[in-house]
Amino acid sequence: MPRLSPDAPVIGADCEIGDSSFGAYVQIGAGSRIAHSTLGDYSYCDRMCDIANASVGKFANIAAFVRIGPTDHPMDRASLHHFLYRSSYYWEDAADDPAFFARRRARRCEIGHDT
Repeated sequence: MPRLSPDAPVIGADCEIGDSSFGAYVQIGAGSRIAHSTLGDYSYCDRMCDIANASVGKFANIAAFVRIGPTDHPMDRASLHHFLYRSSYYWEDAADDPAFFARRRARRCEIGHDT
């Protein structure tokens, strides 16, 4: 494993990282997905974690295969299926629902320091 650094996180193989920021000495385990999240100094997650819409404090220890962060379905619609908000996945002439995703990103999961 590469030595941890204050300047850049150590990110394992096959990770997907999007719209996220990391403090000093952070490590992201192989195969993890981090989206719309922050991890504080000295925090790490083991392999195959899925962290979305979360703020993780400093010195956090996240085990392998953990799912963190709100992902929800539109309870106010006729169906919970994601074709209602990810419509572009199904039809060429349809757009995704940006308001749905903005509401989801606004519902943040907060994890404190030294957890």
